[in-house]
Amino acid sequence: MTRSGGATTRTWWFVVLAVLVVADVALIAAAVASTRPGEQREAGPIPTFSSGPTTEAPTPTPEPTTAPSSTQPAGFLSAVSATEAWRASAGSCTDDPALVERSTDGGATWQPMELAFDLRTVVALEAGPEKVSVLGGVGDDCERQFWSSFTAGEFWQEYPDQASTLAFADVDSSTVSLGGAPVPSPCPSPVRASTDGSTSLVACAGAFSTRTGTADWAAVAVPGLLDVTTVADEYVVAVSGVDSCDGVAVQSVAVPVTARSTPTTIGCVAGVDPGAGVVLASVDDAVWLSTPAVARISVDGGVTW
Repeated sequence: MTRSGGATTRTWWFVVLAVLVVADVALIAAAVASTRPGEQREAGPIPTFSSGPTTEAPTPTPEPTTAPSSTQPAGFLSAVSATEAWRASAGSCTDDPALVERSTDGGATWQPMELAFDLRTVVALEAGPEKVSVLGGVGDDCERQFWSSFTAGEFWQEYPDQASTLAFADVDSSTVSLGGAPVPSPCPSPVRASTDGSTSLVACAGAFSTRTGTADWAAVAVPGLLDVTTVADEYVVAVSGVDSCDGVAVQSVAVPVTARSTPTTIGCVAGVDPGAGVVLASVDDAVWLSTPAVARISVDGGVTW
């Protein structure tokens, strides 16, 4: 009995030893497999970090559109005779208001008029033997109104239904008002618009255009043009930059204007600054030239002054 138990014990020890050996071999194999070079995974992107706040791309700023240029008239002048005339500055709705003046001594002196209304701007002025009329912005809102005086400026009255009787260059520099109707200007930035019967005239920088009725405009180039008026059968033009004249040159263009029309120098108003705001007016053969500082008169159509 004793011998049989010893053999059994030895058998179990061999079994246990075999199991331990097998387990040990498995562990060694696993360790070797873990150190064998294998297929490498593709490396992912290396993360980057900003040291400052993220800046968004700026939104493009739209380019500003250029507004139509606006050329304000140097002033307004209307002649009644060789000795009497009225003039006005253009004025402003927000700054210095328009000034209306009258001369009865050939421009030697000018009397500022006290108006019965709050005139801020002037777009047209017309004077005659019986009445004087002005079209302009009135009051704080600068509403355009038409006023007339039959008493040489002593008393004034508004006449809304007569505003269409005056021609003028509109403030947007793209239209002129002729006979109460807006008309596209024949040239950019008009500074003067007038009518004489069925003939219309529009002056711009360096040129003026005329037409009869609703016919096509006829233009004539006049370099240095300052202002233009009509005298009998010709247009009289005040011009700057003429070498032969130390002052304001006077040129004429025959009526009617055609494609072959060219200005001819006929006179010179010496000593007058061309940049001082020159305006012209005429009645019969008398031509007035005025700036805020001086006034000159010609009684022979602009030849002598």
